[in-house]
Amino acid sequence: MTLPNLPDHVAGAYLGAAIGDAMGGPVECSHFRRIQRLVGEVRGLLPYQKPYSFHDPHPGYCLRPDAGAVTDDTFIRADFTRFLTENSAPRTPGQLADWMLANADFSGWWPPVIEALHRVKRGDATAEESGRTFFQGGGIGWWTPVGILHAGDPDGAAAETRNLCRVWKDRLEQDLLAGVQAGLAQAFAPGATVESVVDAIFEPCGPLATALLDRALRIAQQARTVTELAEALYDQALMPELEKRHEHEPPRDPSAPLPPRIAPLPDSDGIYLSSFFAEQVPFALAGFVFGRGEPARAIPATVMLGRDCDSTATTVGAWVGALHGEAGLPADWVRTVVAVNRPELDLRGQADGLYAALANRF
Repeated sequence: MTLPNLPDHVAGAYLGAAIGDAMGGPVECSHFRRIQRLVGEVRGLLPYQKPYSFHDPHPGYCLRPDAGAVTDDTFIRADFTRFLTENSAPRTPGQLADWMLANADFSGWWPPVIEALHRVKRGDATAEESGRTFFQGGGIGWWTPVGILHAGDPDGAAAETRNLCRVWKDRLEQDLLAGVQAGLAQAFAPGATVESVVDAIFEPCGPLATALLDRALRIAQQARTVTELAEALYDQALMPELEKRHEHEPPRDPSAPLPPRIAPLPDSDGIYLSSFFAEQVPFALAGFVFGRGEPARAIPATVMLGRDCDSTATTVGAWVGALHGEAGLPADWVRTVVAVNRPELDLRGQADGLYAALANRF
């Protein structure tokens, strides 16, 4: 397969993911009505500041308050990029766990997820089975490099994602994560459209993941405004909040029925989010479809949904960046994110490394 203008689209996916992360980071953990009250309409990159940001900069979040600063999603993604470009396929979950323990910069990681790697090292679980007994949630944005390295090959992206993510993920989350990366790989294909990306997202999914995504897709197709989109998603598609994750997980069985409805709060000034993929991936799909796959529309719309909106917007940023290339992203967003994060992360260099690894396939 010939993929036209591949360097531009690889850069678009990688930088688009960073842009989505940076745009969502300042308002993550918010109810959508809180964002509307304190920010208004999100139109671009925001600084991290009170009253709308809950947290001050710190490792495991953002490192500075500047507009365009990324969060832990992008720092962890950088470690995954290094692993994937330094190790040839076929790669195994055990290889991933060993490499991360030896090489990752854990100062930028969300602390709870490091425990899965130590469980494997201690022999409490194998790398292939660790996710079966590990808590659900967290890490949707780490896996973007897998979709990029399988550009034009959705089945390959889904298969490698499903295999490697077993360190952290059980079967339902494997389905959803495989769908995210299959959609990303499809976005590189000649003639790719929003519809073909959506079809690829659904393809690896079992019955429960399909039902979760079908509901979000229907909501996105019917919504006329971001407020209508958010209201309907909150009414129908919420999962338990972060602090309740150990008590009320969504089903792990990919053939289970839809979990019970979670009644939303009408508004909130407190932290209000879920880390479950059963919410995050449908929210990302809804933002992508509502925004018609257009970067300047889809990324901000996803941020306006609130909840874990750096994770959902980083996913949408990767999809739209792959679909339109760097040339299709707002140039000021690209310049700002690349420059602000340069002291810690060479985002463009990482994208170039992924392209170099991908180019060896062709």
